[in-house]
Amino acid sequence: MTERLDPATALLDLLPPTTFVVGKGGVGKTTCAAGIAMAFAKRGEPTLLVSTDPAAALGLVLDAPIGPDPTQVPDRPLLRAQQLSPNALRADFIAQWGSVITDIVDRGTYLDRDDIAGIVENAFPGADEIFAVLALAELLDARRGERVVVDTAPTGHTLRLLQLPATWHAVVKLMDAMQEKHRFMVRALTHRYRTDRADEFLREMRRRAESFVAALADPARVGAVLVTRPDPVVDAESARFAAALKEMGLSVRAVIVNAAETLAGDSEVQAPVYAPDAQAFSLPHAGAAPRNAREVERLMGRLQPLTRRRASGARNETRFASETNHESGGGLHPQALLQALLRTFTIVGGKGGVGKTSVACALAVSIASETTTTLLVSTDPAPSIADALGRSGADWHTFAEDEALEAVPGLVVRQMDAAAAFARLRDEYQRQVDAVFDAIVSRGIDAAADRAIVRDLLALAPPGIDEVYALSMLGDAIASGRFARVIVDPAPTGHLLRLLEMPALAIEWSHRLLRLMLKYKDITGLGDAAQELLSFAKRTRMLQALLADPDKAGLLVVALDEPVVRAESERLVAQARARGVTQLGVLWNRASPSVSPLPSSIAARQYCAPHVAPPPVGIGALRHWAAQWRTVTQG
Repeated sequence: MTERLDPATALLDLLPPTTFVVGKGGVGKTTCAAGIAMAFAKRGEPTLLVSTDPAAALGLVLDAPIGPDPTQVPDRPLLRAQQLSPNALRADFIAQWGSVITDIVDRGTYLDRDDIAGIVENAFPGADEIFAVLALAELLDARRGERVVVDTAPTGHTLRLLQLPATWHAVVKLMDAMQEKHRFMVRALTHRYRTDRADEFLREMRRRAESFVAALADPARVGAVLVTRPDPVVDAESARFAAALKEMGLSVRAVIVNAAETLAGDSEVQAPVYAPDAQAFSLPHAGAAPRNAREVERLMGRLQPLTRRRASGARNETRFASETNHESGGGLHPQALLQALLRTFTIVGGKGGVGKTSVACALAVSIASETTTTLLVSTDPAPSIADALGRSGADWHTFAEDEALEAVPGLVVRQMDAAAAFARLRDEYQRQVDAVFDAIVSRGIDAAADRAIVRDLLALAPPGIDEVYALSMLGDAIASGRFARVIVDPAPTGHLLRLLEMPALAIEWSHRLLRLMLKYKDITGLGDAAQELLSFAKRTRMLQALLADPDKAGLLVVALDEPVVRAESERLVAQARARGVTQLGVLWNRASPSVSPLPSSIAARQYCAPHVAPPPVGIGALRHWAAQWRTVTQG
């Protein structure tokens, strides 16, 4: 009789040398990644646990100091851990290659070296994913014989990270075109060319990107564990995530349904249908989130296999017996409480998984009216507002166009596709550049190298600028009076903070790029091609002013009364304030009667929303839930 493997061993045996632990924010990725890494180390396999999540929760989960370099985990002799730091990776990259990039741009453009240094400096701030990809590519090459377990950022930004080699290839292609001008001139003068450090840099960057793509598509080397929860919004996003991973060739080896019975509202949890080739497991609700390695190990010891469920139709929205609004605590009528949480431009932020999308949707459907138009918009690369509104199957759920909800007079929704919006800008820019250079060629001037350089200049845009470009259009909409109120559901904490600091970087970058284009204008007349870039700079300045206006804009932080979430929420409040964004309050979601508020010095206004199982989905359920929010009495 064959001995049956225990679930933890069965899971480990499914996994290749490098495992990406992926999923929507807040599903327990960090806990599962740590548990898997510790299990590998415990059975005698040297393992490196790496986090690419800017939320940096790995150290809190392990209760150990985890830095930007691989660090030995206490009492785990075969386990090392590393929290990738974009700032540290960027500093190392610029120290090694900054002068080489400056040389390449100097050789390929008409810029002065001072201008070039500014463009190089501004092309990389906030480039979390670029440096994570380059670091991971190096790890995949160098860590032969050592297991690598990667704790990733939430869905949207992990997909962006996995797709980034194509973007990085465009940057390398642009710099190669610049270097080609140098090669041509050297050959013309000396009739020979010897490769130099610039060529070495371009080869190395191309090799890393190609190596990373090849590794992802090799199931013998890399696979994924998808962590999810039986929450309708999480379920819908996990299904899209699984499909996207399959499309890019990354094999999902296992699905872990975490905190199953508590969030589902019952114990009948079965395996998801969207990853049929993956083995499914469940973890029970842990009560309090694990806060050290022993607690993580204990929780992972309760891993159980799941049976496969049949495919079902779309989920119905959550319904309540009564849709009557009730007065909330603290003496505020529900509408007065909701009004206190809002400005003309309201950002609903927080750690992944705290329910910020549900909060943003509940605010929007509860406050919208026929007399004033409200826009509810998602800037998250993995938007979920359609799921929360119970409209996952709607035609608009994957598009960036505005959609008026007939069921909610005065409410317009938009799931913003920032990458597509910026791609349209890039395509129009390239069309205008081609028109200019076609005219030059017709006059018998050979400008092929300059054409290749100028048409791809937008590849030097700082990562994240596409989100600012799309968001800047909202400022235009407010200024025009089209919307009386805009409610924004952004990406989780780490990327929200980057978004808040991006307007200043975007303005600086666009000014430097315009300066470069003006140099080309003297030769080729690129004024028209620069017009949209100039408009973007103006709109971004308007957005920056709007975010800094306490009467018109503010941030509502959604939190859970859990140690890791509390710590991240405090950081978000402090860093948003440092960026000049007004704090509207903290809303404690899934709150118990004994919720412990943050000190009033950190958050003066705090509110709580009750736990609902299953979570509220659909317009009626969201309204009913919002009517139960109340103020929190602070000591």
